[in-house]
Amino acid sequence: MFKKRLYQSISPLLQASIYVSLALLPTSIFAAEKSISELVDAVNGTPDAASREAGKKIKLRNHAKGFCTSGTFTPAANIENQFNIPFFEQQEISVTARFSLGGTNPHASDKGAGRFMSLKIDGDKESLNFVTTNAQLFFASNLEDFFTFQTKVKQGAEGKQWLIDNKPDAKAFFEYVSQMPKSSSFANSRYFGVNSFLFDKPDNSQIAGRWIFEPAAGQTALTQAELATRSDDFLQQELLNRIETAPAVWNLYVKLADSDDVVVDPTILWPESRQRILVGQIIIDGKRDNESNVQQCDKSIFNPVLLPEGIEPSADPILNARTPAYIKSFIRRL
Repeated sequence: MFKKRLYQSISPLLQASIYVSLALLPTSIFAAEKSISELVDAVNGTPDAASREAGKKIKLRNHAKGFCTSGTFTPAANIENQFNIPFFEQQEISVTARFSLGGTNPHASDKGAGRFMSLKIDGDKESLNFVTTNAQLFFASNLEDFFTFQTKVKQGAEGKQWLIDNKPDAKAFFEYVSQMPKSSSFANSRYFGVNSFLFDKPDNSQIAGRWIFEPAAGQTALTQAELATRSDDFLQQELLNRIETAPAVWNLYVKLADSDDVVVDPTILWPESRQRILVGQIIIDGKRDNESNVQQCDKSIFNPVLLPEGIEPSADPILNARTPAYIKSFIRRL
């Protein structure tokens, strides 16, 4: 907790220096199964020195196709009755958002099902970051399986079939994704934090939960006929045009774990019957899009374990590898 508060109190320049220092620490601190460099290479498809060097030259990254915009976060009334998180006592907090597709191809088609939303909510003294996807289910429960999945999918149909035949979690993920609707907008997609966090309650106990963003306007899927009329690049302009008229709004919930729910495995879905607590609203309106931190958000890291007092990461190995992996990828793009 002390280190987190120290980090949040220093300048952006010193923060960048800490990022570099963290990236130089022994990777075994962060990942016992696979090194952070190996994980980044698997995601980027850079398994050797030559491909790694080529990737650096073009600033290779995951979620390469994306854009930044802005808005606000308004905490729910009386949220202090549910959680002991002082961050939520603020009235309105600035948000920087990045909407994206998965993968390293900056020219990927928008006609797939995948949608991603990353957020920085920067309060007076603390920040809360999110890295979310419209797939509620993850494809790996540990770093070895994560590495294997990322390596095999780069091999195309043969690699995917190997995963289906040999990795039950990957098979379940592919089946889940095949049933996902293709939304007509980033604005009418649900988004999920697949990893779990620990939330302080007013009695100073903790409870595990997962983030869920529900679009206030509801979900809207495209039919195949409608999809055929869209370009491969329709999502960005659709959202930017939309928020010129009315903001895109999501209700943010924490879905609470029951006593028998597995907290550290993102491949296991919790039942829909679990209690959900409304935390607040995300309102994306683009009103701060001319600010430099929004315009340059592509050059920053959305750190899902940069958390305010009262929220802590669970022991999920996928979650705890994210930050050092993002840092490693960021350093390679400098």
